Parts: sequence; structure tokens; C-alpha cells
Amino acid sequence: MKKSSSRLRFVVVLKGGVAASAFCLAIPAFAQADSPPPQDDSKDQLTDRQIQEIVVTGTLIRGVAPAGTNVIDVSQEAVQSTGVTTTAQLLQTIPQLGQFNSLQQPAGAFNNVTTNRPNLRNLPGFQTAGSSPTLVLLDGHRIVGMGIQSTSPDPDIIPPGVIERVEIVPDGGSAIYGSDAVAGVINFITRKKFDGIMVDSHYGFADDYHAFDANMTAGKSWDTGSIYISYNYSEHGAIYGRDRDYVKMYTKTIPGVPFPITSLRCTPGNVQLVPSGTVYALPYTSATATANTANQCDESDGAPIYPSENRHSVFAGFSQDLNEALKVDVRAWFTQRKVSADLGPIYDSQYIGPAFIGLTPSPYMAAYKVNPANPFEIHQVSYSYGGDDTEQQRLSLSTWGVTPTFTAELGKGWQLRGMGSYGESTTQNIVGQYNSTAVPRAIATGLLNPYDINSSSQLGLDVLSNFESFGRTRQQLINGRLILDGALFRLPGGDVKFAGGVEYNHEQLRSQKGSIVPGTENTGYEGLVYNGVTVIAPYANLPVVTLSRSTKSAFGEMVVPIFGVDNGFGGMRELTVSLSGRYDDYSDFGNTFNPKIGVTYRPVNWVKLRGSWGKSFVAPSLVDRPETDVTSYNQVNGLSFLLPPASLVANGTYPAPQNSNVAVVLGSAPDIKPEKATTWSLGFDIEPPFVPGLNLSLTYWNIKFKNLINLPNFTNQVDFWTNFGSVITVNPTQAQIDSYLAQSDTIVGSGCSVAGTGPTGCYAILDARKRNFANVELDGLDAALSYRLEAGFGSFDLGFNANYELNRKQQPIAGAAFSDLLAANNSRFKFSTVLGTTISGLRAQVTWNHTGGYDLDPAVSSAGEQARVKSFNVINLFFKYDVPGEGIFKDLSFTLNIDNVVDQDPPRYIQQSITPSQDGYINGNTLGRFVQFGVSKRF
Repeated sequence: MKKSSSRLRFVVVLKGGVAASAFCLAIPAFAQADSPPPQDDSKDQLTDRQIQEIVVTGTLIRGVAPAGTNVIDVSQEAVQSTGVTTTAQLLQTIPQLGQFNSLQQPAGAFNNVTTNRPNLRNLPGFQTAGSSPTLVLLDGHRIVGMGIQSTSPDPDIIPPGVIERVEIVPDGGSAIYGSDAVAGVINFITRKKFDGIMVDSHYGFADDYHAFDANMTAGKSWDTGSIYISYNYSEHGAIYGRDRDYVKMYTKTIPGVPFPITSLRCTPGNVQLVPSGTVYALPYTSATATANTANQCDESDGAPIYPSENRHSVFAGFSQDLNEALKVDVRAWFTQRKVSADLGPIYDSQYIGPAFIGLTPSPYMAAYKVNPANPFEIHQVSYSYGGDDTEQQRLSLSTWGVTPTFTAELGKGWQLRGMGSYGESTTQNIVGQYNSTAVPRAIATGLLNPYDINSSSQLGLDVLSNFESFGRTRQQLINGRLILDGALFRLPGGDVKFAGGVEYNHEQLRSQKGSIVPGTENTGYEGLVYNGVTVIAPYANLPVVTLSRSTKSAFGEMVVPIFGVDNGFGGMRELTVSLSGRYDDYSDFGNTFNPKIGVTYRPVNWVKLRGSWGKSFVAPSLVDRPETDVTSYNQVNGLSFLLPPASLVANGTYPAPQNSNVAVVLGSAPDIKPEKATTWSLGFDIEPPFVPGLNLSLTYWNIKFKNLINLPNFTNQVDFWTNFGSVITVNPTQAQIDSYLAQSDTIVGSGCSVAGTGPTGCYAILDARKRNFANVELDGLDAALSYRLEAGFGSFDLGFNANYELNRKQQPIAGAAFSDLLAANNSRFKFSTVLGTTISGLRAQVTWNHTGGYDLDPAVSSAGEQARVKSFNVINLFFKYDVPGEGIFKDLSFTLNIDNVVDQDPPRYIQQSITPSQDGYINGNTLGRFVQFGVSKRF
């Protein structure tokens, strides 16, 4: 249905600040000027009055675009053309987001981030801090947080079918919205009205993978309102390392072993002599032991690359004009999601030796001594136990909420909006793990035989495998906001508009976490004693920690049109200035004020220049407090990147390691402060009248982000040992070890519980608890192009959206030098390009997603040498056919998606990862070649 002329004029003006600089590459996706729309589509169209009342993300004022700000707009057609079945998958298509061209999954191990939260600008600390520097809104409302170790919303609760558009403001927004809007704001705007019934379904498949979804939306519209309800079901299978040949453990060197090794934690296992490192493949006897033989295996085979998921969602909307001055609009939703994955066998390595030097003795050791006459012989025994499903992860999330909005027209163009939000979420995450504290005791008593694990008693195997990391949270949000906006007075350039208001926000978190025998979180455990030895100590039920906080806020925004339609002239068609500010008072850490300034200048009608400057912040999350974050003491060995680099040993900074025994302490340090940022941007939008259908946009952005809540980067060997000496304790004393053990809620592994500088002692404790560590300075360019060419038989369209980082510098701790993170080891260029055509009822388009390659410094040399990671390029195809005709054929459509047409593997990476599911590749990931069929029918 064609728009009226007044409506069209407003849309053109509004989109000058939105769509021209937008994710325009898919805006024309389903436009069909030469074919009539479905007859009842008019009932879904917004009225002129509704369009005039639009509040664009990034401003509080109706009917204006946010001055000085770039807004990326993803249309409903763009959502449909991607073929996504979840909102998380949709966000993977946008280059400004960290998960672009990759697979995002919510199954965080060790009860870390367990939600699909987005990360604009790919800011560091995203996977560790409980809060997020990207604010997620639903129709302008805050929604309840989710997850075990996070309090950010998960956009996956929003079914893609109810999304009308997505507005992304990749710019600081705390002056308008408060906390979390450092990198920007993502606002999911849902259908305002719907009339009729729509059903659609998709089925897709790739190698060893399938996906299915079914959706139904039913609604009724009338002159003064609308009501609709939408149900969505989706599920997909899991992908494991064994399903993809690019997932593999490349070999590494191990001291004392004269050949490269993938992993020694296998079945049968291996024995290494300490300190020589000489390896012997099991099984053997003292008489048959053969030096420098090894059983090897690939731990990535059973690791989940993409866990399976099952989701039910219900979303409902209601709007009604009560009279000419009063209107009510309500959205409500419920989502239940279950994510599951088999994690593979239990992998373990234990030091076996004489008890009188502090090691774990084993009655089975005598049969495996290489030199039976040596009373000091020490073994490092590596083994695995079980099959692919021995360790499992089961993550469940349920959430519901309601977001009412009441609007009152006060006369003379003034309006009062009351916006509320109430929501609750429950997240439970159970991750199977071995009982690292009990296993050495079970070995000492003979319950477990690490040399031949399958010959162990059933009780011993239960001690090994019947254990889990348990986490459950319940989160609650109560939010209320009053906004008054209207025109203060008129200048020659137009009305000076103002919006201001107050907001109250209350958060509550109920958290229960720990490592337990399954099913004992609420009852405790009586313990296990065998032959007078306490194998598993008794413990009480896991404590439930309840925390809450309240925030009171006041905010205001003014837009001043110095020059505009009424007084503009050549070279000065528009000059608009916006001023905004917000004061937030938190009940737990204090207050903050954040201002923002925006300027829009048009020398001619078809060229817009814009700029903005502002302050933003991220409040520390309730789960970032030590009371709610489990402190774990993780003892590991054999990981060379956790030891100091050779250069720092050679110059005397650190003593030479006599072993690889290291403890990594995880959790939250006390007294975490807010993260703060200064952001500014400059850009232009061009719509040249001499090239109809062409839109060009370029934005320079700059972020200075300080007090990042982050972990020290202990997986980056050079950076960590060079810059984080304050959290490293080398050759700790027994008192220091005991102090960390006493502070820890969970103790994992072995090898770092006894002091000593010899081959069995603890070389170092790495206190990697999150705290306010880093300062980051980054800047870059966003570029967008869209072009549409009408032809007699249809239309062609081209879209391009890119993000290029110019600089990314990080200061690991205060006083340290800034390091250049883009000189190597990180991609700086990402883009998505779409080329499409619409001919009558047929739509066809091809999408090219690109993530740039980068150099490695230092080069990786664990399995050969690798000095560069290649670019990752993925080509996707989409087809849609609207069946012509009446009756059963009316409003019937078929779709076909072929993602990753050439089945491109992610770039190779030969260094072993601390996470087996990430071994063998880097710089992106996909499902492989994925073919999906869809059908849609409207009644």
C-alpha cells in the first residue's frame, strides 16, 4: 500500500537520520512495486499519527532523529532474508557486533556468561563482567537480566517473527538511558499491530546437524487498537569436534618427550617420570616398560562446537486508544529455553609418589615402577575415563515480563509517557566435572587405579565422575519511567523541543552456586569415608545469596533547530543542536552524571554532517560482587602458556620453572568500581539527487574506556607475565597457598597445594580474579552504502555495511604502557555485502560476509610455524517466491536459504586452546553449508 504524501515526507526526513546511515543492505529486500500487496496488509500499516509519534532510539523526543548520531536500522525484510530462527543468529550478521560471522552460544562453562548477549565494538571484558557495555531494549524498555554470572538481558527471548525492525545506535547512550550504553544501544522494536493469522515454518540441515522452527501469529486490528499473540518453537541439534575436520588438536612439545604430542590424557593412558618427563605408554609392567612411547588422543573430538537447543516463546501485544488523549500499549512475553551438550570423557592427570614428600601414594604404583629399587620415583599419570556423554552440560532458562506504556496528550503538543517494566528470570546451569579434591584420596585408598582406570571399583568411579558445577539464579527487575516532552518555544529554524523525566529501577538477584554431588544443593552431603579415610568431606547445602539495589534517576534532553526549513539558505539548510544529560543515584556504589552533545548540519538538503560527544558508564553487576561469585582455585599443569616466556626467565625477571604446576584463581575481587567511557563521533550521510536510490554513509567513532571489569589476560603469555606481576606469586610459600585455598569455594585439579621449588612443588599462583584492570582506547570507521535501481521488469539493489578499526590500544593496569592490539593477533576489518533482485514475486539475493585476517606475533610454532591467520569469507544465498493467485495460493510464500554455499572452513590455528572446542581454528565459525527451506501462509 502506498504511503500518503504527508506520511512519506515525514518518513524521508526521519530516515535521513536513520536509514540513510543504516544497515541498508537489506532494506529493499521484499519491495515489489509492480505487484500488489496482500489485501489485508493495510491493517498492519501505521497511521500518519502513529508515525508522527515515533521515538527513534537515541532520543527521548518524538518525531526527530537523534542529532549527531548514526543509527543503524535493520528492517523486518532484512530479518526475514537472513533465514534466522533466533535473535542471536540475527546479530551474527551485523559487522559492528563482536559475534559477526561466527557462532554465538549461551553454554558458558564454569557458570560464567550463559546468555547470548550482544557486544557492540567487541569491547574487552565482555565474557567476564556481569554487566554488558551494550544496552539491550525492548520497545524502548529495559528488560530483566538473565544468566548465572551475568545480569544482562538475552535478546534470544524475542522471536524474530515479531520484530518490526531493530535500531542500533553504536554510540554512547548513558545520557539518555543510564548504565550499560557505552558501546551503544540495541532496541528491538516489535509489531505495533497485526490483523489475521500467519503461520510459517523452516527446516534446515548441514553435515551432522539439523534445525527446525514453527511459528504462528494471530491478531485483530480495529480503528482504535490492536491485539495479537505469537508463538514460536525452535530446536536444533548439536555439533561436536568430531563432526568437523577443521576442529583438531595440533601437536605441542612437552619437556622430556622427544616427539610432538596432542594429548596424553587418553585411554589407555600414559606415565611420565618426574622430573625427566620421559613418557611410557600404558599398559606396561616394570619389566616391559618402553621409554618414549605414548598413547595420544584428540580431546577436541568430544567437545561441543555448538550445543543443541530447544526453545518455546510466546509474545503478545495490545494497544488501545482509550480516547483522543489517552492510549495504552502493553507487551508481554514468556520464553523457556534448554541448551544441552555432551562434554566428552573425563580428562585428568595426577602426580603419584611417596607420601613422605607430600605426593599422592597409590597401592598400584609398585607394578608400574620403571626402577622398582628407587623409593623416590615419581609418576605423572595421565588418563581419561568414560565416553562422549560422561560429562554433560544442561542449561535451562525461563523468563517472563510485561512492559506497559501509557500515553497522555496534554495539549499544545505536549505529551506525558509512563513506561513500566516488570520481569523475572530463572537460569540453571549444571556442568559435569570430576571431583578434583576427592580423586587423590580415592587413589590413595585404592578406590581408583589411575594406571588402568576401568579396573577401578564402582565406588571409585562414582567418586571420579559423580560431581558437578551447579549454578542457579533468579533475577527480578522493576522499572518505571515518566517522560514529558513537547515544544518549549519556536525559533526561526523551528520548534525548540524538550523531553525530561525521572526513572526508578530496582534489581534483585538470588544466587546459589558451587561444586557438589548431584542433587545435594539443598540438602548437603554426609560425606564418604572409606577404610577410615575421608574421601569426600561432608558439606552443608549450598548457601543462597540474595542481593538487591535501587537506582533513582533524572534526565533531560533539548533539541534546538538553529537553522531549518523555515530559515535555511544555501550552505546552511539545517543546523540542529541537541543537549542531554542524566543523573543516576545507586543505592550501593554512589552516583554519576553523564552528558551528551549532538550536532547535525546540512549545507544542502542531500548532505548531512553530524557529530556527537558524551560520557557513559557501566554499573558493576550484582554478580560481580564476591558474595555471589564462586572463587575457584584451579590447579593445572602441562600448559606452557601459563609459564613465563623464556625472555623473562633469561633476563632474571622470573626464576626458571622446575615444573608446569600453576594455580589459576578465578572469581571476583572486592571493591569493583563502575566502568566509565568518553565517546565521540563524526560522520556524514549523502543521498545525491543525481543518482536516485543511492545512499552513502561514513562515521568515525572513538571510545576511551577505563576501569574495565576484566580478568587479567593470563592466556596471553607475554602480556600477562610482563604487565600483571602484581597478581602473580612465584614459588609461593605454604602459608600463601593455604591462604588462597581457604578463600576458595571450589578447588579443582592437583599439583599446586604443596609449596616447593622442585619438580612437584607449585611454581606460581596466578590471581586472575576479575577487578577493575584495563583502560582501552579504540577508534574506527563505519561505512554503509545502499543503492536501488528500478527497472521495467523489477529492481536491483546493492548494500554494503563495514566496520574498520583504526586503533585498539589497551593499558593492562594503571601506569603501564598502552599496547597496540591491532598490530597483530586481532582482525580489524569486517563487512557484509548484499546484492539482490526482485522480479515480480521472486526475490533473490547473495550475501558476502568477510572477517579480515591478521598477523600472529609471536608466531605460533607448536606444530610447525604459523605467522598469519587467514581471512574468513562466507557466501550466503536467499530466495523467496510469493505464489500468485487467490484462495489457497493467496499470501503463500516459499523461501530457500543456502548459507556458506562453498562450505568454507574457518581459518586454521595450530596452537592448542585452553578450551578444546576451539582447537584448530580461529577468526570465525559457521554451521558449515546449511540449507534451509521455509513456507509461510497468511489467512
